[in-house]
Amino acid sequence: MFRTIIATAFTVSLVTLGTSGTAAAEPAGQKTLVGSWVETVTFPAEVGRPPIESLVTFNAEGTMTCSDQGAVTTAGDMPAVFTSCHGVWRHLHGHTFAYTSLELISDLSGNPVGHLKVRGVYSVSASGTEYTGVSVAEIILTDGTVVFSSEVANAGKRIELELP
Repeated sequence: MFRTIIATAFTVSLVTLGTSGTAAAEPAGQKTLVGSWVETVTFPAEVGRPPIESLVTFNAEGTMTCSDQGAVTTAGDMPAVFTSCHGVWRHLHGHTFAYTSLELISDLSGNPVGHLKVRGVYSVSASGTEYTGVSVAEIILTDGTVVFSSEVANAGKRIELELP
């Protein structure tokens, strides 16, 4: 049940590592995480889910949003709807960045079920056009019970401007 939810709605995900606020997410001149990306999320074999894609935007002031493939699940014993994610990120060192995001989860009638928290660390390539990383996702019910936790691999490609 919860594996179906996480596998269907999971994406990007993130580690706060002591961040507070959003100021100065990254120093000028670093190979930047700022921008929009298409991310592939690869699940462990035991989850039984093929990779999914997510659209992720990292803003200069240290906030982020993302939208996952399959944000509505009707299969399994707990059909659910996931919102887009909202979160924060911070430059750690060199080409390495950390983030934390949340997605709200409701049942198909709109009643709150809990949230998906994703935390991860990404490394941007020297070219600044790709990143790779590892994230941990948790589904946390409204009463605070963690009902699912999994580590996934992330690989992002920058969305580049293309003229008509």
